[in-house]
Amino acid sequence: MKVDKIQEKIVKESLSSFFVSSQPNIFYLSRFKSSNAFILLTPDKKIFITDSRYYEGAKEKLKGWELILLGKDNKNQMEHLREILNEYGGERIGFEEDRTTIFFYKKLVNKEGKKEERLKGELIGYAGFFDEFRISKTEEEIQIIKEAVFKTDKVFKQIVDYIPKAKNELDLRREIINSIFIEGGTGESFPAIVASGKNSAIPHHETSYQKIEKNSPVLIDMGMVYRGYCSDFTRVVFYGKVDPEIEKIYEIVKEAHLKAVEKVKAGVPVREIDEAARSVIKKYGYGDYFIHSTGHGVGIEIHEPPRVSEKSEEILQENTVITIEPGIYIPEKGGVRLENIVVVRKNSCEILTETPLDKVYIR
Repeated sequence: MKVDKIQEKIVKESLSSFFVSSQPNIFYLSRFKSSNAFILLTPDKKIFITDSRYYEGAKEKLKGWELILLGKDNKNQMEHLREILNEYGGERIGFEEDRTTIFFYKKLVNKEGKKEERLKGELIGYAGFFDEFRISKTEEEIQIIKEAVFKTDKVFKQIVDYIPKAKNELDLRREIINSIFIEGGTGESFPAIVASGKNSAIPHHETSYQKIEKNSPVLIDMGMVYRGYCSDFTRVVFYGKVDPEIEKIYEIVKEAHLKAVEKVKAGVPVREIDEAARSVIKKYGYGDYFIHSTGHGVGIEIHEPPRVSEKSEEILQENTVITIEPGIYIPEKGGVRLENIVVVRKNSCEILTETPLDKVYIR
C-alpha cells in the first residue's frame, strides 16, 4: 500500500497527523476489516485502533503497525479515542470531513466538556483525501477485481436459466445471492437490481415481488464483493418475444457502449468517454432517454472516482478501473443498460467482463 506516500502528503499539508474513521479507507490502508476501527497516521507512525472483538485478529495480521486496544480498562470508547488523539495526534489533525457525521465530530471534539476533557489539537477537514491514491489501482488490486468480475460472469451464466422458474423479481435476486456465495463472494457489492417488463425503464428499480412475465425484457444489474473489492455488471435478457423497439434500442446501446470503450485510454478527458456513448444514442433520436452518466470508478467501493460524466473535468489515469454502462429507458415500455468493467491502460483499455454483449434470449 501507499502509506508512505500518504505520510508524505501529511507533511506536505503541514499536518501533524491524519485521523481515518471510514471503513473503506481503513481497509484500503490496512487490508483489515473491522466494524469499529480507526487509524491515526503521523509522518512516522501507523497506529491502528480497534476494540476487543478485533484486537487479537489485528495483532496477528497487521505487521509494522502500532496497535491500541480501544476501551481498554473499561474506558468510554469516545473518551479513550480522544485521549489517543491528544497523545499522538499533535496540533493539526486532518480528518475525513466527507465521511464523518456531525454527531461524531461534536463528540470527538467535546467542545462543551471540561477543558482537560476536550480535544487539544485542531481538526482540519478534507474531502477525498485518499482519492489520488485509490484512483489508480495496483496490479494486485486489478487482479482481485479481475477475479471478482470473472466470478460475476459465472453467476450470470448460472442464473439465466432460472429466469422462467423465478416466482418474481426477488426470487431471482435470491438466486443471484446464492450464486455469489457459491462462487466465493462475501456478499453483494450493492443490492442486485432485477427489473422485469416496464420496470426495466427505471434505472435503479427496487427489486420487488413483481412477477416476471413472459414476453418481456429482464434487466439484471448485480455485483459481488470478493476479497474486499467490488464487481459491477448489467445485462438485459429477452424472455420470450419482446417489443421490437426494445430490441432496437438494445443494438443502439451496444453500439454506444463499444464507441465509449474505444475512447478509453490514459490521458483522455473523462467527459469524452461519456460524450462518445451519448453521441451515438442522440444520433438515433434517443438522447432524452439516456438519463444517467456513462459509468464510474469501482474498487473497494462500488462507486469511486472518477464519475464518467459529461460534466467531469478529470483526466483518465492509467490503471483506473471504471464501468462503461450506457442505457436507454422508455417509460411504461422498458429499458436497456449494458455494463462492463474495464481497466484504463496507457494506449487502450483492458476489458475485464467476458460475457458477450450479444442479445440473450430465453424462449
